[in-house]
Amino acid sequence: MRRLTDRMTLVKTVLKELSRQPLFRTELEKRPVSKIGTHATFEGIFRYLVQGAYVQKSQEKHRAKYVITEKGTKLLEAI
Repeated sequence: MRRLTDRMTLVKTVLKELSRQPLFRTELEKRPVSKIGTHATFEGIFRYLVQGAYVQKSQEKHRAKYVITEKGTKLLEAI
């Protein structure tokens, strides 16, 4: 059960960071991973958030900042 709690904490942390300001993926990874989890855990969580449309790129460029979507904001409020 602890792993689930850790993952939910990481999801919440990523969404909170993006609700404050748009961030590049590397910036986003450095903030929560230094507090919670590992690189591999972040990769899985981030992939889930992108594929589930909770976060998205702000532009079509290869290197663009990520922003939280409305769906992501609702998830953040729920957890």
